[in-house]
Amino acid sequence: MKIMLMAILAMLTITACDSDDDEFVEVTDLPAAAQTFLSQHFPGLTVKSVEKEKASGTFYYDVTLADGTEVEFDQAGAWTDVDCKNKAVPSVIIPQAISAYVEANYPGLLIVQIERESYGYDIELSNDLDIRFDTLFNVTRVGD
Repeated sequence: MKIMLMAILAMLTITACDSDDDEFVEVTDLPAAAQTFLSQHFPGLTVKSVEKEKASGTFYYDVTLADGTEVEFDQAGAWTDVDCKNKAVPSVIIPQAISAYVEANYPGLLIVQIERESYGYDIELSNDLDIRFDTLFNVTRVGD
């Protein structure tokens, strides 16, 4: 009975260790490009946490700033997702074609989230409207 119980505990321990590839790290553990991005585009904001996640053999970093802004970086330190919640994403990281489209079609609304994907970009406006753009900045979807 003791051997069976120990075997079950060992299996549970191994399973728990294998399934948890996420860990919290220091800001200094971020790639240099990510550190530069944060200091240039979010000056004066303190980093609250940095979580290093592993998916499909690749590392990603999820950074949460003191004001609630969340920025995701790939393994090289390039941003993949910037979520400023109810504030505007820094305009300098938004491609001009996307900015122009939003200004022309949704005046007065802010881009509060932008995600860079292999197919293009996803943005969210301050009215919760989602818009998808392909790599040529053509709108491919509006709404949920």
